[in-house]
Amino acid sequence: MIDILCYILIGFGLGAVAGLIPGMHPNLIGLIAIGLLSGEGILVSIITMLVSAQFFELLKMVFLFVPEESNVLAMHPVFNFVKQGKGLVALKYCITGLILAFLIAIITSPVLLWVVPFVITNIRDYVPFILLFITLFLVLRDKKRHWAALLFILAGIVGYFGLNNMNQPLLVLLTGFFAIPVLITLKKSFPIQVTSDKIKIERPSLVRGVIAAFFSSLMLVFLPAVSPAQASVFSKGILKNVEDFFVAIGAISGFDVIFSIILLYVLGNARIGILVSLGKVFVVDTNAFVTLMIFALLAAVISYLVVMWLSKRMIRLIPKINYRKLSYTVIAFLVIIIFYFDGFVGLSFFLLAAIIGTLTSKLTDSMTHCMGCLVIPTLFYLLF
Repeated sequence: MIDILCYILIGFGLGAVAGLIPGMHPNLIGLIAIGLLSGEGILVSIITMLVSAQFFELLKMVFLFVPEESNVLAMHPVFNFVKQGKGLVALKYCITGLILAFLIAIITSPVLLWVVPFVITNIRDYVPFILLFITLFLVLRDKKRHWAALLFILAGIVGYFGLNNMNQPLLVLLTGFFAIPVLITLKKSFPIQVTSDKIKIERPSLVRGVIAAFFSSLMLVFLPAVSPAQASVFSKGILKNVEDFFVAIGAISGFDVIFSIILLYVLGNARIGILVSLGKVFVVDTNAFVTLMIFALLAAVISYLVVMWLSKRMIRLIPKINYRKLSYTVIAFLVIIIFYFDGFVGLSFFLLAAIIGTLTSKLTDSMTHCMGCLVIPTLFYLLF
């Protein structure tokens, strides 16, 4: 029992590092952990790390304005909520969607174990066209559709070449397109934030957000080339209320983890890199699958409680933080990390992405168009 608790604590510590520090992806942290740990307790530590990292990433997005791939489209809506003193509102909707996704996916996993192999062979070919339709819909819906189309294509060109010429392309591209336009506009301080006792989560938003996220996340099962960021484009296209979208953003991350575990068990391969590595170390049989599911649920519940507890205390700090100085620090840190991984090539793509992202924020109605950096390369890969 003590050993299990130790492995859980190790997993939470690693999850906090992976979730809160820009550039420290769960795959990287997990690979280091597999090399250092031994025994079947690795299963517990890795799944705890992976699940808890999803929760801490949402905390980082709200307090540092640095998104990860799964929540990148929520970056600007969250920024607007913080400016209105509602940062904790945005976080609570996201984190509630995340915990609900874990609960629903784990409860329905016996059905998904049967459905996934059947559906993969029947729907896979249609997903690229659905992705293309949703993307075109979002571009044409913009009041400045000509700018939207141009910037979407430019983002796609940068993404196409960037994904094929860098070691950490997602870090470079997504922080450039989505984080920098926010960080360079930060003022010295933000208003006093609404506290948790004044936040009421609307049930219809939870229902709409989770349903949209569930069906959006199914494309992650059908097409390994599609990422949570592209899945969020689906939700963005069908959800009108920003609160609904916050729920969906959180839920997509949860569904992605559980669907990946199911794929690892059913097909012997997973979408998430660290789970693939885990499958090479252990045979994921029925016992291992059940173990992963149990500790995924346990980690999700504890992570939800911990992050909500932290956020209630950290939210009081937002009006006291000099965000202008913080933004300079974060940008400097990102530049150092990007240079470490990809040198001047990475910095060049980072600058291009930042310019296009900033223009998109000023010339169009939505930052969704910057998702061309992932959507266009994906469509080329799937259709040609």
